[in-house]
This record gives sequence, C-alpha cells and structure tokens, in this order.
Amino acid sequence: MNKKELKEVLLLPIKCYSPLLSLIMFSSLTRTFSSRSSYAKLATRLYNQKVLHVREKQPDEQIEYIRTIEKNTQNWVSVKNEILSKRGNVNQKNIDSVMLKSMTTARNFDAALSFTKHLQSSSEELPLGTINSILGLYYEIEKTTKLSKDQKKFILDSYKNLYDKYKVLDYTTCEKLLHALCIINEWEKALKVLNDIHLSTVPSHSAYSTLIATFFKLNKKKNAFLLIEESLQHKRPLQENAYEEWMNYILRKFKDKKVIAKHMDDLFSHVAKYCAIVPLQTANKLKEFYSSMNWDAQFSRIKKVDGECSSCKVKLEHLSLSDEEFNTLQKNVKEKLIMGSDLFLKTSPQELKRFLDFIEATAPYDLVLDGLNIAYSAGMTPHREKLFLLNNVIDHFLKHKKRILLLGRQHMLGWHKKSLDQIMRKTCSFFTEDISQDDPYFITAAILSGPHTDLVSKDLLRGHSFQLQNESLRLVFKRWQWQHQWMVFLNVHKGFVVQPPLTFTPCPQKKDDTWHLPFNNEVISSTAQVNDGTPDLYSWICLRRK
Repeated sequence: MNKKELKEVLLLPIKCYSPLLSLIMFSSLTRTFSSRSSYAKLATRLYNQKVLHVREKQPDEQIEYIRTIEKNTQNWVSVKNEILSKRGNVNQKNIDSVMLKSMTTARNFDAALSFTKHLQSSSEELPLGTINSILGLYYEIEKTTKLSKDQKKFILDSYKNLYDKYKVLDYTTCEKLLHALCIINEWEKALKVLNDIHLSTVPSHSAYSTLIATFFKLNKKKNAFLLIEESLQHKRPLQENAYEEWMNYILRKFKDKKVIAKHMDDLFSHVAKYCAIVPLQTANKLKEFYSSMNWDAQFSRIKKVDGECSSCKVKLEHLSLSDEEFNTLQKNVKEKLIMGSDLFLKTSPQELKRFLDFIEATAPYDLVLDGLNIAYSAGMTPHREKLFLLNNVIDHFLKHKKRILLLGRQHMLGWHKKSLDQIMRKTCSFFTEDISQDDPYFITAAILSGPHTDLVSKDLLRGHSFQLQNESLRLVFKRWQWQHQWMVFLNVHKGFVVQPPLTFTPCPQKKDDTWHLPFNNEVISSTAQVNDGTPDLYSWICLRRK
C-alpha cells in the first residue's frame, strides 16, 4: 500500500455518518499501523477535529423545541411526549423542571405560568426540582408584575412543607426559596434560609444582595447594614439591586437635597471603606440622579501616571498606610502567615527558622527582589541571559543607592557561576529550597523589613492576600501592594522597563465636594490588556458639586 492509499484509508472514518461507527473503524485501523506514522498522526488530528465539529453542529432538539412553545398551549401532555421523542438529555424525571427553567430563561412567562398551572392541578406531589423551578419563575415574574395571592401562597406553603419534610435544605433549594421569600417581603423566613446556607457553604452574591435590598425596601436600615458587613466579610460585594434599593430608601425618606446628599455620602463612604466597584447599572443611575441635582456628573478616566481625573482634573490621593494599619499587617504576617494555623510558607521548619533568623540579622532593606520572577522575564533564554537581565535590574536600583535583598531558589546556584557571583556581591541574598514556594518569602521579607521596604515582582500576590482572613486586612494588604510593588517588563525597543508603584490609591475617594467612584464596565474588562494588578482606570464616575 503506497502513502496515498494509506492516507485515504486512514481518513475514511471521517467521512462516515455515525461518530460511533467512525470511532470503531478508526481505532481498528490505527492499531494496524505504527503510531509513529505521520499519516496516522494527521488522521488522528483531523478525526478529532471532525468529531468535535459534528458534535457542535448537533443542537439539543429537546431544548430547541421547548423554545418554540407558544403561550396559548393547551395540551401539555402532548407537548411533553413530543419533547421526550426528540434527541437530548431531558427524561421523564427532569422534564418538568427543565421545561420551566427553559421557558423562564427565555422569558416566556405566559407559557411557563400555563404549564405551572397544569402541574399544580395534578394530585401528584411536585418533585423538589420542579418546586425550585416554580420558585425561580415567580422571582423573575415579580420583577415586572405583582404576584397573585395563590402564587404568594405557593411560596409560603413551599417554605413550610419543605422544612417539615427535609429539616435541612440543600444549597440550590435554599437559594431559590430565599429569593422567592424576599419578593413577598418575608424577610424573617428569608434570613433563616440564609443562615441554613451557611451550614454547607457561603451564600451567593445574589442571595446577600437580594435580602439586603429587601431590608432597605422595608425601611430596615439597621438590618441592612448588619448584613452588608457580613456579606463583605464573605467577599460578597453588593449587586445592583442592593444599591438601587439603598438609593430608593434615601430618596423615599428624605426630600431636602442637602440631606439627600449627606445620606448618599454614607453610601459612598461604604463603597470607599471596602474599595468596592459599583455595578454599571448603579453608575448610570448615579449619573442620572446627580445630574438632576444640578451636579456635574460625568464618566471619566484616571491617568495611570499621576491619578488625574480626565473630567475635573483633580488627582486621586495617595492613601498611605497609617502606623497602626502597617503594624496590624505586620503582626498578622507574623502570627497568621508564619507562626499560626494559616501557615502558607510550604517549607521545612529548619528552613523557615533559617530564613527568619536571616531577616532579623540583615534587615531592613530598601528593596526585596523576586530573583526567579525577574530572571524569567527574559523568556526561554540561556541562564546566562536570565542573570544578565537580573544584574541590570539590580544595577538600576543601585544607582539610586538602594539596599537590596535578593531572594531566589537553590537551583539558581547551578546557573552561570561568574554572573551569579557578581550579583551576590551586590546584594544580600537568600536561596530557598526548590520545593518551597518562594513568593511568600519575599512578601514576608518585605513586610517584616519595615514600612519603607518595597518589593520587585510581577507576581500579583492574589492567592496570598486571601490567607488574611479579615476583609479589612486584605484591603490594607492590597493598598500596601499598590504603594510598594515594582514590576519589570521587557520591551523590544527599550530593553527592560521598570514600572514603579502607583503614586495614588485607585479606590473610591472624596476630595472637597467631589467623589470619584470606579464602576464595573464589562466591555472594558473583557478587552485584552496587560494585567499588572492595577484596577481598571478607564471606568470611573466623577460627581462634582457645581
């Protein structure tokens, strides 16, 4: 058999109609020939692409049919039989819940309500999945239309019956039930459900924000504020519905513009305290509202070089850590990250002691360099080239008379000896075991060295900030990082570029009578850009009293 004939045989399964038959034929044929054959490899690649293409082109016929259901459908038994006769994953057990979810997602509420009425007319007990789907349907309907008495009764009955039957509810049921209870203002029952979610996991962003919104809607400001604190401790920032009801509460309770502005400042102070990013819908409403108050309300950008607002030309301030904040951060690094139960320096006790003794004996430093991170900025180059870049970066900082601690891995000691010796003569140096995580070392070294020590690394340090259990402390760590972290990038024309820390704090701020707030612009956030840990500076709102 010549090469052309072999290729035709190997590509034959791709032309087959049935993917299963193709797989059987192809597996048999490829076992016949050597796995080293380039033609066999080519056929394998083409076959995989073809099968994936076939699968992508085959839509779920059942879901497609559900989407075509009209609102005046009468014979639901016939509709269900038609769905079950088509190809897909819907079966006799899950068909009711899947139909309701699909119609709710498509906002085909009339058909979904008709089907719900059909299900409720049966004498059979509704499965849990179907109950959850009905609760989800009612939650979506209430956003635009008031629920009927029967629909409200179904929510209350579901709450009672489910707890009578199961005592403890699963996460999905709790989430659906909580949202449904909130739309009928049953906040006490919803709060019980929220607490039950904590038995297995953390409630969702939507669960927290929906209940917070309900508290504001019912004028229960104290309850709302308590739950806001809890939600943020669980890293669940507020969603648009919570902000909207908070604003509605202020506008409902107060009429004088100056008093309204004062209480809106409370909302902004919350945003600033937690360095929160408001949703785009909230930003639009704030712009509209403050424009109606005769303020200058504009969307703006913040200049990365100096923090200047493109609208009002005011510069964001550099919110330095206070002595108390830094001491608290340093104390937690010692107690939580090193000595406590949250130990994350994955190393031997002997190496950890050697490292801490070294820091105590040689600190303070002006800079802590992440040697491996900087060296590998040179890409897939020989070790000598990596050390050449590292040496140039060190020389850059030595020109400014900086005292440097270089942290690396022990395998770097096997790199080009002459180059490495030259580097080590210029710095204090510590090399961790290869099995250790080196990035926690330079974070610890920089913080233990003192409030004036900076670090140089492109590592964004996200994972390590989460080791600090307190949300306020995580924000202090983030501010410290913005103010102390340098980064090294390679540039085709300029060689290496050293990016200094920010000269401002990219958090919500008030200066005189002007507020600057970041908002979540999904369009900007989804565009490709270098991620250097700096928040989005293109999506801010500037609110300035005229």
